Amino acid sequence: MARRILYRIPASDGALVSEPEWDEVQRLQRWYNSEFVWSSGRLVFRRYVLFINAEEFSDLEWSPTEIVEKRKAFLRDQGFGELAIVAQLEKDGLVSVRWGGYQDRSYASGFTRVADNEWNAYLVCDFLLKVSLAIPKVAIVATDEGQFIKTETVFFRNGAVEVPIPKSGAPRSALAAIEANRVFAMVDPTRYAEHKAPRNVIPQFTERENEERKKLVKNWNWLGFGNRDSELAQPEDGLDLNKKIRAFTAVGGE
Repeated sequence: MARRILYRIPASDGALVSEPEWDEVQRLQRWYNSEFVWSSGRLVFRRYVLFINAEEFSDLEWSPTEIVEKRKAFLRDQGFGELAIVAQLEKDGLVSVRWGGYQDRSYASGFTRVADNEWNAYLVCDFLLKVSLAIPKVAIVATDEGQFIKTETVFFRNGAVEVPIPKSGAPRSALAAIEANRVFAMVDPTRYAEHKAPRNVIPQFTERENEERKKLVKNWNWLGFGNRDSELAQPEDGLDLNKKIRAFTAVGGE
């Protein structure tokens, strides 16, 4: 599976987000998804995920998708908002809803597959930084499976970044990143002008010898878990998201 950046708003912070604020988050998301080129995945920050109860309508003339869409259109004409429509569809038994998005105990959550496109990783975090200004009372947790976020996990809050300091593992490296204002890696976007999505399969993999298979799958950097831009030669060689952060602070970790 290609490397992802995951993000969420904890469920406990949900009451601090107003509907107009969440509408602004969605507007920002649409703009980022349409304005920039994404080679592996896009932003999908969601309050919910829908699953159509297809088995309930298998003997009807219309497809389950058509039934749900017609019901949504009717409710929309009646003046229902987006969340009210989803709640009514769930009440009608037409859909099952996973509230909070993809991650448990979330008000909203999502993830973006960036693979080895560090420019896309930069854009995800730049988006989350702007989201933190749109909804300043909450913390947005972001976790990078690769190495753009050097400390792996950060909390965006009102234009600032909180870095959890682990009780074990590498607390010194996290503190050093904060002190140096280098929590995020630098990126040269020109390297990704025509970046291709990573391969999901290795040709003739099953026909190869076991030793060759082990050698092929050992290096996961082709799926983005390494970062060839993590240390650019000079600051002027790339973009520095750290300069956009209002402040870096350390917070207790696990």
